[in-house]
Amino acid sequence: MEIKKEEKLLFLIHQHADPDAVGSAYFLQRRWSGKVASPPGPNRTAQNLLTFLDFQIEDEAEFDRFDRIVILDTPDPSQLDPFSLPEDIEKTIIDHHENSSWDENIFFRDRTSCCEIVYEMVNPEKLTTKEGIALIAGILTDTSSLQRGTSRTFSILSEIMDKSGVTLDDVRSILFDRRTYSEKVARLKGAQRSSHLEVNGFIIVKTEIGAFEGSVSSYLLNGGADIALSGSENDDEFRISGRATEDVLQDDIDIGRTFKSIQEEDPEVSGGGHPGAGVLTGEGKLEKYLDLCVEKIVDEIKEKGLGKPKD
Repeated sequence: MEIKKEEKLLFLIHQHADPDAVGSAYFLQRRWSGKVASPPGPNRTAQNLLTFLDFQIEDEAEFDRFDRIVILDTPDPSQLDPFSLPEDIEKTIIDHHENSSWDENIFFRDRTSCCEIVYEMVNPEKLTTKEGIALIAGILTDTSSLQRGTSRTFSILSEIMDKSGVTLDDVRSILFDRRTYSEKVARLKGAQRSSHLEVNGFIIVKTEIGAFEGSVSSYLLNGGADIALSGSENDDEFRISGRATEDVLQDDIDIGRTFKSIQEEDPEVSGGGHPGAGVLTGEGKLEKYLDLCVEKIVDEIKEKGLGKPKD
């Protein structure tokens, strides 16, 4: 992959941007210059990171001003809607998701976060405090606070901490503020409204709420679910957040892959993510798509002959 420093660069990151997208874009923008743009609406932890970094992301892009578009942490073009990418500008995709819809110019590495990839690409001798916080924030959140970290993850993380002087507590204090009253109520209502299905020892839980889908799904996992699906509906649009435990991932059940398969069958939706966490959005009835998610997960469990002891 060749990106010339003299090129005018535009970095694009996905809608509902998370700290991994923000962190990798911030780091490359600081090292290579350029502009960063994203469809509006970063998630809460990403907004906390942006505030600390004092970093501005544009929600519009004048593509004709740039020589190259660098797309980060975005496995599917639909995640850049409503941006319409021009065909006559060079594009480079840097990503760590296995299930990618891009068919060319992909720089893929098997890493747990995009921040690890961009750090290895630049391989800096030193890091500023803000660069360290941006990179560690991406790694920390995309590995579920290092629960899904590999030996390479920890090696890279150690280098970043040494070069920047940043600690994990420094980053956690920036990203994770105390839960608001609204989030607490959403979690409780999500649990109260939930229904569950047991399949070969796997407990699959689904619920409908008004907001905080990811937080509610995580809460349901803590309450005993193996797989949790929390959805919200606003007018004709829905959003579903899926989460799965580490035990489920050991059996090669992949939430991101499941959501991606739904997108491939239905042009009205956009889905993807990681094995243990994914998001499905689109137009349609929430109940229909929640049921479809459950159906696909159940089919996969049965087709693979998976089972868990109940004791």
